[in-house]
Amino acid sequence: MSRVLALTDAPDDVERFCRGRELMLFRIGQLLPEQHDFTAFEQQYQKLKSACDLSTIDLVIAEYIEALPLLYFMRRDGYHCPALMIPHTNPYPLNILFYFLLIAQHPHPGDLVICGSANAASAYRHITGIPAANICTFGIKNIYRPGDRDRARSNLGLPADRPILLYTGRFMNDKGLAPLLAGYHRLRAADPELLLVMSTTHLDTRYHNQLAAQLEHVVRFQRLDRAQTVDLYNAADVYVSGATSIFETYGKAPLEAMACGLPVVVPRFDGFPYYVNDTNGALVDVDHHPQPCFTPYDFAVMNVEDFTVKCRQVLDRGTPPQHHVPDWATYDHTMEVLTELVGELLQHPRRTGEAEPSRKIDTTAYPDPVRRLLDHYELTCTDDLVHRAGHLGLIDRRQPGDTGLLRALHDEIFHTMHAETSTATP
Repeated sequence: MSRVLALTDAPDDVERFCRGRELMLFRIGQLLPEQHDFTAFEQQYQKLKSACDLSTIDLVIAEYIEALPLLYFMRRDGYHCPALMIPHTNPYPLNILFYFLLIAQHPHPGDLVICGSANAASAYRHITGIPAANICTFGIKNIYRPGDRDRARSNLGLPADRPILLYTGRFMNDKGLAPLLAGYHRLRAADPELLLVMSTTHLDTRYHNQLAAQLEHVVRFQRLDRAQTVDLYNAADVYVSGATSIFETYGKAPLEAMACGLPVVVPRFDGFPYYVNDTNGALVDVDHHPQPCFTPYDFAVMNVEDFTVKCRQVLDRGTPPQHHVPDWATYDHTMEVLTELVGELLQHPRRTGEAEPSRKIDTTAYPDPVRRLLDHYELTCTDDLVHRAGHLGLIDRRQPGDTGLLRALHDEIFHTMHAETSTATP
């Protein structure tokens, strides 16, 4: 029986699409940026080596970016088997890019990155050289469905007769909440009955305090359970987001909203144009700011004026879209696809080789912005990506990196991902 090693903190999904295989679970946790450290990753890897015989593993499921250093250490030590990488993010900023470059320098023919849009998969292939495919991770479960609006509003204590805009997600600076709130207050100036409801999970205290004055006339929920979140989608009139996030490849919340019959208004950025159009919402123009910018999050910002126009258009349509989530985005479909994919990847045999403490980086395999980064920081071998990058503060993000080089990398990734129109079939 094939042996699959799952590096994850959420085994339920992996257990489902690895049925019929001998599954070995090694739990990893999602870390804050400042907790990323190769010394700690090496210690975790030694625990992994003690827990199982890595020479017997036929496939690694590496979920989240925290799994990638462990996968690299396996390859460094000569344990080569296919890897299904499920990062739930783009290959950016620098520490995430470096993790993928480490894997790319120790490749296996069966390696595959999966992400939630064809545009994101194209960017992965272009930036890292690692094969990538569009498979939604892990899809929208059927608990998200249209319900009774009056009952939903009553359950949450929301007014019965006011139009409601809804945002759900993290309260963090990559989510574009400043332009979202600015646009809301413009809309409310023309229609005082309009109400913004925000349901947040993780909260950046400093960012929250910066925006505190803009939270007037906003109803806020914190850490609702899944049933309450479904009620919230059904209570709203339009789902809105200002996210020009560098971390996400398609965004799950807009799909959850669509599954509940809610139109969505989101920026024309990242994976959103892959499934949003004027039949189920609207795409908002994005301003790409010229250099210099303080952080990577400032390179692209939702246009506030266009946001107000698109929200008003969607609110005035009156007739909500039909309840529909693309087949590729449903949970059951993604589980079927992943089950089949695991079988395909296991056709690539494992092999054991000599340990290789460091390997020279083949920079010719990468686009110019990646080569310029490596040259600028004198990262010439895989050991440099581990130790020198750490000393420079690029792994724990103490130093975000040169803004000019970051801007070039940002544009290379997201221009590759740019899509003018929605595509129904990936």
